[in-house]
Amino acid sequence: MICLKAYVGIDMAKDKFDYCVLDIDLNVLCTGSNCRNTNEEFLKFSDLLREMKALKTTLNIGMESTGIYHLPLYSYLRDAGFHLRILNGLEVRGMKKARVRKTSNDAIDAHSIARYLMVTETKESHDYPDEIKNLREFITAYDALLCKTRTTKNNIIRVLDMLFPGLSNIIDIERNLNAMELYSTPEDYLSAGVGDLSEHMTRRKAERIVRAAENSPAPGVIRHSLEIEKGSLIRILKILDEEKKLIEKHLTEEMSSHDHVIKSIPGVGPITGSIILGKIGDISRFENAEKLVAFAGIDPVIKESGKHRSQRAISKRGDPLLRNAIYMSTLSAVRSNPAISDFYKRKVDGGMPKQKALVAASRKQCHVIWSVWYNNRPFQVPEKFRSNME
Repeated sequence: MICLKAYVGIDMAKDKFDYCVLDIDLNVLCTGSNCRNTNEEFLKFSDLLREMKALKTTLNIGMESTGIYHLPLYSYLRDAGFHLRILNGLEVRGMKKARVRKTSNDAIDAHSIARYLMVTETKESHDYPDEIKNLREFITAYDALLCKTRTTKNNIIRVLDMLFPGLSNIIDIERNLNAMELYSTPEDYLSAGVGDLSEHMTRRKAERIVRAAENSPAPGVIRHSLEIEKGSLIRILKILDEEKKLIEKHLTEEMSSHDHVIKSIPGVGPITGSIILGKIGDISRFENAEKLVAFAGIDPVIKESGKHRSQRAISKRGDPLLRNAIYMSTLSAVRSNPAISDFYKRKVDGGMPKQKALVAASRKQCHVIWSVWYNNRPFQVPEKFRSNME
């Protein structure tokens, strides 16, 4: 098993991993299947890698990022002195699809990862710095809470539309929770009247709800079960909101411990900043700002056919949490950063719809983030805008 180079593809699962080792001619040197995620199996695998290194073999080791499942083996091998590439699933997917036969299993996936490592051997690998790994885990928890919150809100809307059709189009689920707990059916809202409802919302909204209740059908025989379900969902939503605030507190504290240059960018606050820092990790992964724009999924989709060329909506292929953080920072930057504000205003004055102009400004904000971070220089307002700030 002597060779100059070897490509080690590792496919991770919750309880096991598979590996495949190829030489430069794509010959299979060795494989391992159904290896348990235990210290004993990790040691056997690392011993195999050491034996190969002892034979003067250059190892190119890579594994696909699988949420959290790849982390134990990754940390074990890294602590043992091995360098690994963490691959995005989108990177490897094309190699998996290139197979003539459509059969797919973990052993085949490990083979595909090894092949991908050989094809992309010159591609530089980047790992997330140790100092932001706590931040990344907080962000993972935060993202999970946001997903659970969205699901719970959608379920509340479903129940509301069965209790009082059309109410979800008027009421604000976050701001009017107290009213939603007190009242359920159109009859309940009519009995309360505009006066009582105005204690929980604006009078204008209360009037809209009462008008809608006058022509809305009753829920019928399933009212009782729907009210029980509504109460349960509202309590869950309140718990999720408290937990979200707790994670946001930890995110803010964690971000404050980092003396990072992106904190100088107008619009980048503790939460958006921590998400941007945690999701990007190492800005040197992106050799220019446009690659960061594409990573966030804010790049426009271009379609060309012959002489026809059209630009559609943004790709949204990147991380949605990162994309939202950049967008939210842009909303703030439109008010606090004269460079972004001027860019946004020129787009709107030129006839671009405001929402589309905000997306364009988000791309501009991406360029600012990349420039400040890549060059490690605090943000400075461009000279031409400084006179307006004095």
